Amino acid sequence: MKDFFHSVGFKLLLGVVFVLFGVMLYTASAGGSGISDLLGIITAPMQKVSTIISNNANVAAENATRSREELIAENQELRRQIDELNTQLIDYYQLKLENEQFRSVLELKVDNQDFQFVSAAVIGRDPNDVFYTFQIDKGAAAGISVNDPVITNSGVVGWVSSVTTSYARVTTILSADTSIAAVDKVNRETGVVSSNIEFAEQGVVKLGYLPSRNAVSEGDIIVTSGLGGLYPRDLPIGKVKEVFPEESDVTYYATVEPLVDVKTVRDVFVITDFEGQGEVLEALGDTSSSQPEGE
Repeated sequence: MKDFFHSVGFKLLLGVVFVLFGVMLYTASAGGSGISDLLGIITAPMQKVSTIISNNANVAAENATRSREELIAENQELRRQIDELNTQLIDYYQLKLENEQFRSVLELKVDNQDFQFVSAAVIGRDPNDVFYTFQIDKGAAAGISVNDPVITNSGVVGWVSSVTTSYARVTTILSADTSIAAVDKVNRETGVVSSNIEFAEQGVVKLGYLPSRNAVSEGDIIVTSGLGGLYPRDLPIGKVKEVFPEESDVTYYATVEPLVDVKTVRDVFVITDFEGQGEVLEALGDTSSSQPEGE
């Protein structure tokens, strides 16, 4: 027992007693507010936790008393609101797309007052088509016809090869079925833009029928000439990469990199009418019909 009074534990206990005794004396002289404050500091966090637990318990109890029908009705209402918000979001993106397209149409209209446009979006591609043919979301109901040119702000994309009431098929500039009368914007050399599988794999087209003495060179811009009545004049096609002699002819040809990447294009314009559209084809048709029988 004697050792206990001389131990460290006893000395600590004695110190705590003196501290508590001092606090009590100070509290008595201060009117008792110190103890209550000290107790308040100690108990405040515990009271906060108990309040949160109590509130959560009340909410849980309230939900437990709600009927199954009420919960189902609330769930259906939330789903309706989500569907409404999704519809508004789709409308927003559609309006945004149309505004961008209208802005582009206005820019094209500045330099091409005679053009009539229909804006369209790419909605389908054939992954097995080496010429990257695609479908658009507009058709005959929008005024689109077979052979109408298809472009973007950057240049020629291709032409409408088939059409239904609501959709159309676009054959691209990389297709072997495409043929466009073209001209070198720098030096006025003329030729015909065409393609084949080999060129399509390289992502280029061919400007053929160039004379042996031609001035076409790397970097020249190639545009439509307007001959043939299928494309209006001065639509950008692409930029010359290289010039080569034909293997079995005296003419030359140039490889041209299209200004529009037809593999990834998403929005296009179909030119449904322009000054001189189809004039050559119509003239050829009139001539053939006027030939005397037997010739």
